[in-house]
Amino acid sequence: MILSKDFTKSVVILIAATTAVAALSALVWVLPNVLLAPELAKISQAKPLTALELAGRDIYISEGCHVCHTQMVRPLEPEILRNGRANKEADDIYEFPNLWGSKRTGPDLTNIGRKYSDRWHAIHLINPRDVIPTSIMPSYPWLFNTVLDGDDIADKMRALRSLGVPYSDSDIDGGRIQIVGKTQGEALIRYLQSLGVDTMHDREQ
Repeated sequence: MILSKDFTKSVVILIAATTAVAALSALVWVLPNVLLAPELAKISQAKPLTALELAGRDIYISEGCHVCHTQMVRPLEPEILRNGRANKEADDIYEFPNLWGSKRTGPDLTNIGRKYSDRWHAIHLINPRDVIPTSIMPSYPWLFNTVLDGDDIADKMRALRSLGVPYSDSDIDGGRIQIVGKTQGEALIRYLQSLGVDTMHDREQ
């Protein structure tokens, strides 16, 4: 009992244990990704998001869409039949952070960009029940009333470039022009319409 009490109250042991766990996590999760990144880039069909798609992705995250929707087809036969081949690590080399998710209150969105028109997405976001009567998804009409200025997009693209996303100087310099005057809803639709399109050829093989 004394040893147990001393162990739980030892700051030194707590720091040492935390450091050991963090080091092991880095060794197992971070280092392999760093070493494999160049090889994954060679075989990946993935393309970096445009500035407008990137802005839409930020809205997707800020509105909590990733909490109810996954972007990961698991290697299970029913999922593959419904959504296409299982995800590969190379599919998401430009995703920071990845949005694989784990809960499916709504359907998986891995290939949503290959299924519906811009108009369908707009109606669905404004009032989901207009296209899916049984939907429990919240409505997001204000997204189409909020206009973006794009002032921070260049900084975001530079940050992503430092992580390995191959944005050129011209991509970054022209980013704000893509975004300014667009609504949050338009940007979100552009992001949704990008999902699954870049890896379409690979998924169909």
